Amino acid sequence: MKGKIAVIVVMMASLAVLSHAHVFASDQGQIGETVYRFDPATQTSRAMEFKNTYDGRKLFKSNCKSCHYRGNDKGAQYMNEDARTMRGWNAVFFKKNVRCAKDGSWAKLSAEELVYVNDYLYSQAYDTWDPRTARSCG
Repeated sequence: MKGKIAVIVVMMASLAVLSHAHVFASDQGQIGETVYRFDPATQTSRAMEFKNTYDGRKLFKSNCKSCHYRGNDKGAQYMNEDARTMRGWNAVFFKKNVRCAKDGSWAKLSAEELVYVNDYLYSQAYDTWDPRTARSCG
């Protein structure tokens, strides 16, 4: 009897999660709604499109994470996507006052690729999801 109750509870929980799948598909607004961010480096409003953030993720993982991982021997500070706020990531890419930008590590990336990395980090920043806002809750 307890086994049947457990199965029913799991099934009901699964249905509840699946019925709210649209919330997880787009935590930035309504499905299909384009979200924009102001990019101070280019002085433009950028559409946060999946292609840009996906390309930025690939560039971040292949370039930045090659040095910025736990226990690295390169002296680079451990860094994760949510290490800064959205505003903080914009400041990093606008002011270019971090060691990577100063020592030429960013030189292997084009300006467009740096914008893609900024798009990705902006979309994954510490303050991206706020449980107190209706927009984040769906």
